Amino acid sequence: MTKKDFKRYMMQGLGRCNIVLQESEETEKYKDVVLWGCLHNLSFDTQCEGTRADYVYRLTKYFSDEEYFLNPLIEAYEKYKLKDQWEFHHLTWLLRCFAADGNKHAFDALRKKYKFLHSRLINKRSFRMYDFERDYFEAICFSLKALGGIDEMLQIACDMGELFEKNPHYSGSSFDWFCSQMSDDFGKRKLNSILKLEAKKTKYMKVFYEEYTKALLVLESFTKPLIEPLSAFDMKKEIDEKGTLPLSEKVRFKRLSEDTEKEKLAKIIIDEPNEDKKFEMLSVFAFSKPPFSYIPHNIIVEYTNSTNEELKNMALDILTECQSEEAREYSLELFRKGEHIVHAIKILLLNYTDADKEFLLSHLKNIKIDYANETYWHNIVSQILDMNDMGVKLPKEFFLYIYNTTLCSCCREYAIRALAKRRALTKDIIEECRFDSNDEIRVYINRYYPKKT
Repeated sequence: MTKKDFKRYMMQGLGRCNIVLQESEETEKYKDVVLWGCLHNLSFDTQCEGTRADYVYRLTKYFSDEEYFLNPLIEAYEKYKLKDQWEFHHLTWLLRCFAADGNKHAFDALRKKYKFLHSRLINKRSFRMYDFERDYFEAICFSLKALGGIDEMLQIACDMGELFEKNPHYSGSSFDWFCSQMSDDFGKRKLNSILKLEAKKTKYMKVFYEEYTKALLVLESFTKPLIEPLSAFDMKKEIDEKGTLPLSEKVRFKRLSEDTEKEKLAKIIIDEPNEDKKFEMLSVFAFSKPPFSYIPHNIIVEYTNSTNEELKNMALDILTECQSEEAREYSLELFRKGEHIVHAIKILLLNYTDADKEFLLSHLKNIKIDYANETYWHNIVSQILDMNDMGVKLPKEFFLYIYNTTLCSCCREYAIRALAKRRALTKDIIEECRFDSNDEIRVYINRYYPKKT
């Protein structure tokens, strides 16, 4: 395997990399690629996937000299100043992996950054920008708590109490995620007893205990008020008066309104002569669950010829939710013209026939897949998976395409389940999945395809 291919598979989080390192006699040639992976967050969507630090750490274990990876990692961590919280989470978690295996240098690096950020927060007085340092500090708190258990947790609690005492900008609610996880990890009743006892011993523990109790109370008592959506008439009135609608109102109408109100809004859209207002109201229906049926599809196709670019582009988006002969014919027209190919693919997918298989696959293979998602490849992959959920019997090749190309491990998980239902998981894919970056994939494969002894 070339280094370029290895790097690509590593960025995807495929277990293919582990198998190569197990079987290759030239593992050293991939060493610098694995180091690159250590220093970069490889997740496509860290909030959904988590970091891939565990995955990269397992790759480092195929090499004998741990310091080759650890020293640059510690250096990068100590110097880290970028405002990319997910990359910081990745570096923190990777150091935690090394520390969990007994590496004192990794633990010391976490402790050093923890103390530095604790001091920064105590002395911080400007809060005009997003508080990345607060996020970074909380991320390290989670790792240190996991490594040190109850003793480490109590030290963190004491340090937070000092922070709350010396900088009133911060409180238990500033770290409510950490407070709630503490309660979950150690048991609410047990932890409360421990903290209550410790609060009698030191001033800072007393401060923390009071703030911790308040934070949990706020979390437990929080209920999101139910706000009724505007009527179609009021939506129109709002746009007439202000020219636009808040995103919250659009989402609320789309999710909570009855079909009768949506039908009323659709009629208002059709009758509206002002194309700016027409766009604003039509955008309410964007990214709805297909199929879209409130406005005749031939009218939506007409909107794609508008000189109003916003209306034209919105009509294209709406057509990706339309199942009809009009939508299908329009997608084929886009292919013939070589225009809006991503939209054309999505529309044709939703109107798929068996005759489209090779045509669509040939176009899918030409879509560039990268972290920027500039080609909207992730939207296409999501469309394929949504269609599978809708019961559309797409061929296995579409899911093999996802498995072999996607940077999103969540999408890969759903593709694997779809392949399993089609009895299309090969032995090679099954073995790769045992080492996948996605925990759920590894659990699924080892449960339903246990390794033979």
